[in-house]
Amino acid sequence: MQNDNPLAAVLAAIAAEFPDIADDPALGQSLTDNVSSMIAEAHERYTAGTDGSVVSHAFLDPEHLATGSLHAEHAQHPAGAMLAAEMLFDAYLPVFIDEVGATSTAEVLRATRALHAGIWSRFPAGAVAYTEALRQRLTTAHLDSRTQIARDLHDRIAHGILAGLQRLDLVLLTDPSADERADQLDDAARLLRSALGDVQDLAVSLHARVGDALLDDALRRHVRDLFPDDDLLFIESTGVSGSLPNWQAEEALTILLEALTNRGKHAPGSTTSVRFVWSPATLLVTVADDGPGFDVQGDTDGRLGQQTMRERAAVIGARLDVESAPGSGTTVRLTIPRGTL
Repeated sequence: MQNDNPLAAVLAAIAAEFPDIADDPALGQSLTDNVSSMIAEAHERYTAGTDGSVVSHAFLDPEHLATGSLHAEHAQHPAGAMLAAEMLFDAYLPVFIDEVGATSTAEVLRATRALHAGIWSRFPAGAVAYTEALRQRLTTAHLDSRTQIARDLHDRIAHGILAGLQRLDLVLLTDPSADERADQLDDAARLLRSALGDVQDLAVSLHARVGDALLDDALRRHVRDLFPDDDLLFIESTGVSGSLPNWQAEEALTILLEALTNRGKHAPGSTTSVRFVWSPATLLVTVADDGPGFDVQGDTDGRLGQQTMRERAAVIGARLDVESAPGSGTTVRLTIPRGTL
């Protein structure tokens, strides 16, 4: 029996090929709206006899820019939309030729050009919007990182230095006994050494690099530098390890080091496991500790820098999930697509 709604059949085929789009209500509705709009534009072009180039001011059409922003928000790379467009063009061209009643070679060519232009005219705008959204996210992540560095310098390092100097001033001003003097000087040295350690840890994290190493090996190397005496931190890998694009690996390393640094701040002394699970399609990295945990929904002050880590994850097309509850530890999951960006 012939399908009475060929457009619905095409949409169903696209949804089957791209379940991530079909399973998301916003993306699914956007797909339906855009495909319907593309077909309508193709009909208008055919009726008007418009054979002009696809390149036009429509690249900056607000509607198409909004679509690109939506895809960036949901970490949907433009390549997926382009593959869906190819499916739409191949499947709907015979239907479109029949709809416009094209019979001669010239009419079929005109119909082909009209459908092609109707579909592809909006992709540059979507790609521009996708790129701009990622640029804004990256800028936000960098600004948030600078804010976090400033907070660490003020709250931890400057406080430690000030406390150490106060101990020295106390010795100079009070002229204590020899035993008291030794205790106060030891206390000052301890505080200043701790502040120096914080500075060194911050410097290591700021210069984190994957280089030619695999991500799991790079993390092991940095963990040895940052937490040399930590015997409660374990890293394991399953599956076949592989290389990620350098720009993707560097951001992923930054996210994981941030998660481990947060563990040191908020769950010191907790047993923590970092598990890499490699598969052909994704790399899943889980950082789990048995610390005090916290209320994720009530974390209004961004205790774990979740927003910054999520922004960084979005830049590389990854997804970051944080699970925690008071008394139940914290689990951070980073899911990185492989070979799709």
